[in-house]
Amino acid sequence: MVTVCERAHFSGQADAYTGELAVDSSLERRGIASQLVNAAEACAARRGLALLTLETGEVNQPARAFYAQRGDQEEDIRLTKVIT
Repeated sequence: MVTVCERAHFSGQADAYTGELAVDSSLERRGIASQLVNAAEACAARRGLALLTLETGEVNQPARAFYAQRGDQEEDIRLTKVIT
């Protein structure tokens, strides 16, 4: 499953935002995630959007490696503080 919506990039340009990308764990390592991201990119291109953005956790090294291999570049840092 992949979800894509249009939103404003922090640069002010409209982008395609991937909110969810999920592959059943029994189907991992079969190229399905790549096919889903390719479909999201094609959807963005059809809508005239030049950017496809997403967020993942810092500790999610498999996802970060997957996106880096595809050419995605990390560009933003989110800071969180637990308030007690």
